[in-house]
Amino acid sequence: MQLSKIRIRNYRLLIDAELEVDPKTTLIVGRNNTAKTSCFVCIGNVLEGKNISFNDYPLLKREDFYTKIALFMEKKLSYEDLCKQVEVISIDFLVDYSLDDPDDNLGALSPFIIDVDVDTTTALIRAEYRLKTDEKTLWALLESSYYKDGAFAPNEEAHDVLADNFGKLFGLTVYAINPNNLEDKQVKSQKELHDLFPFHAIPAERVLGEDDTQNSSLGSLISGFFDMSEGDLDPEVAEEIKRLRTIVEKANKNVQKQSDEILSAVVNSSIGFGYPNIEELKLGVTTQLSIDDQIKNQTKLSYISGTANESLPSSYNGLGYKNLIKMEFLLAAFAKDIEKRGVACVPLLFIEEPESHMHPQMQTAFATYLEKFLGKLSDVKIQTFLTSHSAHIANTMEFAKVRYAQKSSTGVIYKNLNTFAEANPDNVDFIRKYLTLTRCDLFFADKAIFVEGASERLLLPDMIGKCESSGIFGACKYPLSAQYYAVIEIGGAYAHKFIPFIDFLGAPCLILTDLDSVADRKGKGGKIVKKSVVVSQGETTSNETIKWWVRRNKGLPDDDTSKIALSDIIAMTSDDKTKGKCHIEFQTNENGLCGHSLEEAIRNVNRKHYNLGKRTSEKKLEFTGKSKTDFALDLIYKCSDYCIPDYIKSGLKWLTKGFWSKEVPVHGWKAYRCKL
Repeated sequence: MQLSKIRIRNYRLLIDAELEVDPKTTLIVGRNNTAKTSCFVCIGNVLEGKNISFNDYPLLKREDFYTKIALFMEKKLSYEDLCKQVEVISIDFLVDYSLDDPDDNLGALSPFIIDVDVDTTTALIRAEYRLKTDEKTLWALLESSYYKDGAFAPNEEAHDVLADNFGKLFGLTVYAINPNNLEDKQVKSQKELHDLFPFHAIPAERVLGEDDTQNSSLGSLISGFFDMSEGDLDPEVAEEIKRLRTIVEKANKNVQKQSDEILSAVVNSSIGFGYPNIEELKLGVTTQLSIDDQIKNQTKLSYISGTANESLPSSYNGLGYKNLIKMEFLLAAFAKDIEKRGVACVPLLFIEEPESHMHPQMQTAFATYLEKFLGKLSDVKIQTFLTSHSAHIANTMEFAKVRYAQKSSTGVIYKNLNTFAEANPDNVDFIRKYLTLTRCDLFFADKAIFVEGASERLLLPDMIGKCESSGIFGACKYPLSAQYYAVIEIGGAYAHKFIPFIDFLGAPCLILTDLDSVADRKGKGGKIVKKSVVVSQGETTSNETIKWWVRRNKGLPDDDTSKIALSDIIAMTSDDKTKGKCHIEFQTNENGLCGHSLEEAIRNVNRKHYNLGKRTSEKKLEFTGKSKTDFALDLIYKCSDYCIPDYIKSGLKWLTKGFWSKEVPVHGWKAYRCKL
């Protein structure tokens, strides 16, 4: 059996969030403040039976909550209707199981299976925070803040009273629900829920150092082995622990005997006043020395040099290795605890931001070997949940395991990347491979900029700074340089393949690409070939992204092979270049000429720097250098006051000002939209 889906309602930003759970590892990624941590906290609170606070109740629902309470206090809404109408915080757990598999022991799931249909293989469990106080108590609590001299007159303290007593007003109720009849449900205990879902959470804020306190010490995790029974340990480890215990027991007895004799003699020699006499009992001393306590409480990790065989304290090791070591010990302890239970259950492991202090290679290794490591620890299947801001971890995980947290005006939703894969079979293999081979920040960016190559990637940050300094963006609350934008170097041949993915993620996207003008020319043997030419002689473009865009504008299928005239491309308006949250820009006519690449466009508007006259030609704009990287660096360091081509300024202005914020269909192409 396994957890297959979680649905959270009305908890902070999770108004109605459905999380599809992978059988092994579920990775939640997304921008900051997309309720990734809130998801774990909510699940943990429910499984531990903790109360909720007013801060957990979503802002979007509070006004309605206040209104319902006011209607009740005004005697316009009955208590029964109040309980029905106040929206509750709830979590649904869907657990898949099999009655045919002899190895699938239902164990702790049994109390939650209440349907009689043998074909049903899903159990539905709901935990709700409902009004638990009775009508009389609720009224007594709120009366003074809603009535004055017997008249209904809510004062400013009414909301504060509700907030301060929120945890007392709402209590947790657990239900087993028939998935075939949602009205058929039975109340279950919180303990039964906890027994079904034993869990362990490793928060992002982890104490890693050795500071002489056991709770924060990595060494304390080692000392835990001393308290475990031999049957709970691996055979090799158990044998070593047995040897240690034998030594400790012998040492305890020896030290105990000697200390008692010596201290008793000291005490008796020190006592006067005639005590003890022959009729009195002789004084003795019994010490409570325990070497095993010393081992458990004073054990610390150290790091030993392989060459000099010298040890160094834990504080001399890097935080990344400490983080990894601590997580390994915690995972091992949790796995052993699950095995000791002896009853079938659905163990859940939550790890928040495992990448803390880890270098990129270590992050990748962790993501790659996590499932294998857990498999070595225990035969019990543990479903793991990760949150991460690491592109290295995200790119290492399979698409099917990744859930993208997207924030909107109505709350956060979790998108299953496998949904995108199924809806876009032609693009998914390319995107998956690209994300695997590159460090891509798309999952975490507020905005994305797709560029042709190295020149754009190097110049864009500098160009953004220049545009902001010149004031061409106008007044804006947050300048583009202060926003988290991801620059993706993908080229004109492949940028359009990413547009469905950007659409799925819901992030604004600017495409800066090259016009790439070409014309038909005779090649070898008289064969007609497409040859790169200056824009004035161009007939069409070789840029696949631009051709794809124009076909979409014209409503043509992707496999249409009809020639797209360069004149139609150049004539595109700003509206033609914008579809929903996506915008495309390419070179335009400036100073009477139009380049067909970034380098030509820059040379065109910086003629003095490149020793080009005012009456230069398109042919002389051509970039003939070997390195585009050198071209970009030369411009930055040798021409600090260079001019920026108009098409780049137009694109950056669009991205900065947020022209996509109008309510329009995503990308405006009905046939193009993903099935979400």
